[in-house]
Amino acid sequence: MKKCSYIFAIHVLLCINSFGQQWVDRIYTYDSLLNVTYGTATNFLGGTDILDMDIFLPVCSPATQSTRRPLLIWIHGGSFLEGSKNDASIQSLCKKFAQRGYVTASISYRLGFISDDNSWACNYPNYACVFAGDSAEWVRSMYRGIQDGKGALRYLINRHEQFKIDTANVFVAGESAGAFLALGIALMDTPDEKPKETFATSSLPLPNQGTRECSYNKGKIFEGTQIPRPDLGSIEGDIEPTNIQYTIKGIGNIFGGMTSDLLKNLPAAKNKPAIYSFHQPCDIIVPIDSANIYWGLSWCFTNGYGCNAIANTNVKIYGARAFTGWNTTNGYGYPTKNEFTTTTFPFSYLLGQGSCVDQLFTPCHAYDNPILRENNLASYFAGLVSTSPVCIGETTSVTNLNIPHFSMYPNPSEKMLHIVPANGLSDPICSYEIIDLNGKVVLSDIRQQHHAPFTISLDAISSKGLFFIKLTTRKEQIHIQKFIKY
Repeated sequence: MKKCSYIFAIHVLLCINSFGQQWVDRIYTYDSLLNVTYGTATNFLGGTDILDMDIFLPVCSPATQSTRRPLLIWIHGGSFLEGSKNDASIQSLCKKFAQRGYVTASISYRLGFISDDNSWACNYPNYACVFAGDSAEWVRSMYRGIQDGKGALRYLINRHEQFKIDTANVFVAGESAGAFLALGIALMDTPDEKPKETFATSSLPLPNQGTRECSYNKGKIFEGTQIPRPDLGSIEGDIEPTNIQYTIKGIGNIFGGMTSDLLKNLPAAKNKPAIYSFHQPCDIIVPIDSANIYWGLSWCFTNGYGCNAIANTNVKIYGARAFTGWNTTNGYGYPTKNEFTTTTFPFSYLLGQGSCVDQLFTPCHAYDNPILRENNLASYFAGLVSTSPVCIGETTSVTNLNIPHFSMYPNPSEKMLHIVPANGLSDPICSYEIIDLNGKVVLSDIRQQHHAPFTISLDAISSKGLFFIKLTTRKEQIHIQKFIKY
């Protein structure tokens, strides 16, 4: 019951009066196209990586007319070294925003860098895998991801007719490394913003044998004694060139940052995208202000594990609080919304909230509350979307193809509404809301007997007409039906 109460309280705080609010409520079914190849690109060893994406599309009922949809690309994290488009959190966000009416996509991008040739040992999983051959490798890895993300975006823009995308309403978002890429895709827009590290530079020796089992090195063939590092090309990359104009309206920055000021030098004719940022001051991976990459993790290694600090991390990272300060101080004029927690890293190994040991159980390089942040981001982005609703003539739709069914009777009804869960329902009903045509919640309650049929008295509703009942299960699945009160 405690979990139901918690979810219901969050729902009341965030979603009251939002039923039917386009781009905020999850009111559509969705379809998916998985493992769609959008291009190929040269990896850090000179080989070729095949890049693909999963696409999720909101679905209208046959009786309604479908119009253009905003596009939202979600990008996974993993320090530019690991992770996948199939990561659970990114897949979930893509599906939930497709239910809100967006065309969404989770993309793969080139991972990995040339590892250090020194031998690094520590009683910590994958310790040696985060040691780069030099600091430039971090920037080069990020840059390849930005190029790929731009190519993935252009792939979808080039097929805007097929996917019914509104090219004037584009959004990019990511977590951790994915947020670095989202910021780069949207803001790295002039040739002079190309990092100096991405031009041709000196070769590096083959990585230490101990790193060959790192995820980004598995299956790779290492030949010779040196790995060349050629110029990485233009900031746009060469995947899916396009002449189609598009506008990035918003950026979702979830505990990410920049390696340089990408807010300045925006071309005069280009829209300034709004930036939503969530970050925690106790984040030991990406600083909320500015520090070298892995600043806090290196401290923990040296002060707690008796290990070496991570070498070759002389790359300055500017988190959300830092680049928001640039925006204010320099009058850049980007709309921003920041949500920062208050817990700071105590520089303690064993004790304290946010300490090294606490990071293992309640990490600060993560969401403090994923449901809250998702809904807040959805509400912020909704205010930026200028396209028409997805399904013209459709008041609402079931939110998920896999949601269990419920029956209700009588309909129309004057006094009582009887709700009967489907046979074999495994996910119990957590709460219900009755909402009028203006989006106002006129009646709500938390369910006590989760699986059993129950009856709702309509006596407290004085008006008559068309209403909606919204049933929420413990796993936050939603089912909506219409009924008439007379």
